[in-house]
Amino acid sequence: MRHRALIDALLQRLASRPPAPEIGGLLAVALSQLLDNTYHEHVLVDQAVQAARSQPQVRAAAGFVNALLRSFLRRRAELVPQLLLDDATRLNVPPWWLQQVRRDQPDRWESVLASAAAPPPLVLRVNRRRGDVDGYLALLREQSIAAARVGPSAVRLQRPVPVARIPGFAQGLVSVQDAGAQMAAPWLQTRDAMRVLDACAAPGGKTGHLAELSDANVDAVEVDAVRAGLVDENLLRLGLQQSRVRVMVADAGDPATYWDGRPYDRILLDAPCTASGIVRRHPDIPWLRREADVAQLATNQARLLDAVWPLLAPAGRLLYVVCSVFRQEAHEQADSFLERHPDARAVALPGAPDRWCQLLPTGAGSADAGHAAGLPPDLPTDHDGFFFALLEKVLTC
Repeated sequence: MRHRALIDALLQRLASRPPAPEIGGLLAVALSQLLDNTYHEHVLVDQAVQAARSQPQVRAAAGFVNALLRSFLRRRAELVPQLLLDDATRLNVPPWWLQQVRRDQPDRWESVLASAAAPPPLVLRVNRRRGDVDGYLALLREQSIAAARVGPSAVRLQRPVPVARIPGFAQGLVSVQDAGAQMAAPWLQTRDAMRVLDACAAPGGKTGHLAELSDANVDAVEVDAVRAGLVDENLLRLGLQQSRVRVMVADAGDPATYWDGRPYDRILLDAPCTASGIVRRHPDIPWLRREADVAQLATNQARLLDAVWPLLAPAGRLLYVVCSVFRQEAHEQADSFLERHPDARAVALPGAPDRWCQLLPTGAGSADAGHAAGLPPDLPTDHDGFFFALLEKVLTC
């Protein structure tokens, strides 16, 4: 998927007509590994031909597979640089996605898109109830695992490892969570005995973080029963299954299915979105989305915001979060909410040039990239793309 645009362009140039899906899939796998220099070129071509011959639906195309891949090897030095002159191909996104990011992030569109080029770092959140960052870094050093602090509770491993091999993971010492996502729970400033709604809670990273930070009473609402089970699993692993967290399967946009009528002091709405800020973790996202999805998701976000706002107590606060870099889901969504709700006011967040905070994804290995937009040093230095809007309900007579 990290070569998808280039592979499509190569197939258009090397084949006289689009290959059938089965043949195109085989060619895409072979071309991606040739581009990555994964194996010796001629061995890989030979194995691709053998794979074609072993499958009845593509057996007749074995000669075509052989000819196209060998043609690529002969013309590679000429073709690849030529095709990469196109921005969408070079940055591996569909043309509409490129245009959207250019429009919404005119000053940093290229760095936002380039951040997805390399695999993401593995970032952990240290469970404050079971230790601190300095102690966990010492544990990693004892096991010869290189790591660095990249946020208040965030640790980035120099080399990613399987989850089962993360020291202390099974014991609940840490959770896997991007450093940007780790900012949500602290910014809500929950206190013991507060009533908190965690809307759209699965898989439970932010739910667990809320439970780590205070003894607030948290209602974690998730519409998908299977994903709601992941929230319970996370709480169990963190040793928080006896905490004041109640996991409910319900649509956050339909409060009648879960709300008991008592107002919440805090609401965290991590709304479904295009996920345009986490493409480095999921390079298939731009190819699975359609241009019309942006407006459709924005409509659903507004529905969720309007549905949970009446549940908030006077002087209570709601944190709206999306892992997006698109303004329609971010700044425009928050501004529109304020226009619809005169009893809401914006609360400034650290690092926001205006009343909202937009973190743009950092590039691999760029430890100070997160501060390129003038963000203060207490924000994470390596993170995905997130938008945060903190809203307070104004006291009325």
